[in-house]
Amino acid sequence: MGRLGFIYDQTRCLGCNACQMACKDKHNLEAGMFFRRVDTIGYNQNGNMGWMHVSGTCSHCAEAACVKECPTGAMDYMPDGTVGHKRGMCIGCGICTWVCPYGAPKLSHRRGIAMKCDSCADARKEGYKPVCVEACLTHCLDFRDLDEISGSERDNYVSTLECLPDAAQTAPSLLIRTKTGKEEQK
Repeated sequence: MGRLGFIYDQTRCLGCNACQMACKDKHNLEAGMFFRRVDTIGYNQNGNMGWMHVSGTCSHCAEAACVKECPTGAMDYMPDGTVGHKRGMCIGCGICTWVCPYGAPKLSHRRGIAMKCDSCADARKEGYKPVCVEACLTHCLDFRDLDEISGSERDNYVSTLECLPDAAQTAPSLLIRTKTGKEEQK
């Protein structure tokens, strides 16, 4: 198995929030808490202004700051390479929420622990995709082995956007087909 991660085709995203709401519903998240967020931001490309949608969640980074800084080992790499959270080990200190440049871990006031996207590990064990991928109306989200994407197909993707942290910080398991074009990204 290679490196599992999310693929996001920004050129197809409608900003409908179906992925965000499916995730929130599946994980029974409290009010105001989201593992996946859809934001609409403005951009200026060569004097042409426009709007683009950005759907983001935990990037299951190869150099995850949350894993490095978690004092109890509750944030850890799972056997499949994704970043998981062992709830029974979490003391709710919130360090993971401070150090993640993507803001992926959230502190649950109701449960008293940190929580984050686990890429629907339970559903994947049953042969399904994460619920956000399944709910996507335009099929702009996918979750798969990123090492299977190579050559000219790989050239269509970037690992960051100007509105996201520099990919060199954490090596995110994320590929994005951008609306503004690869040459305009970091």
